[in-house]
Amino acid sequence: MKLRITGLFALSTAVLVLGMITTASGGDRSALEDALKSKYEFTKTGIDRVRITQPGTVLVIQKEGISGDLSSDMSFLNNKVRDGQVAQAGGFGAMMQGKKTSRDLKVGDKVYLFKIEAKDDQVRYFIITCDTYDVNVHGSTRQTRYKALLSFELGKDFLETANADSVKKVVDTVIAPEAEVKAANTKSVELGQTPEQVEAILGRPDKTVNLGTKKFYVYKDMKIVFVDDKVADVQ
Repeated sequence: MKLRITGLFALSTAVLVLGMITTASGGDRSALEDALKSKYEFTKTGIDRVRITQPGTVLVIQKEGISGDLSSDMSFLNNKVRDGQVAQAGGFGAMMQGKKTSRDLKVGDKVYLFKIEAKDDQVRYFIITCDTYDVNVHGSTRQTRYKALLSFELGKDFLETANADSVKKVVDTVIAPEAEVKAANTKSVELGQTPEQVEAILGRPDKTVNLGTKKFYVYKDMKIVFVDDKVADVQ
């Protein structure tokens, strides 16, 4: 009996260890998920996800094709993203996205992020609109937000070696932090730049004044002074 119990214990231990190894090799993405979560401030909401209790990072929609549904709905419209493009849903997904209560999010729309999941072959971002909208439900009008799920289908091989930065780079082509979008769009003029460089940044000036070695480019909100064809001052 003693030998039998020992044998069963050894067998149970082996099965447990094998299960742990199988789970690990099957694609544990917890480290990647935690690293991605550290890139954002998550938004906290009320149960119906209309009331924002703690706003987080604001993201800006960069691609067309994202559909959202009422924030209070139990289900999520799953927008699959492949190769940086939002794929059109088919079958039941297409029917869901055709609901009268669904809304197509536009480029430039702002959303909050409230959940991230890293799965075996994809990363999921759960978003909700920053703005509220009037919607008619059963004959009554009420304010709501729209929520959506973005499933970035990146593949097992990519996610095996990917870090948070490489995943975020893909995500940013579809939804990017507002602060980063603004920084990328900021137009700055620096000392020493040529007139051609300034025009490439700001466009053609509204007016120019040429005083030989000194030249002025006049824009609606600023005046740029060139000396010997180099930016010397901005007024």
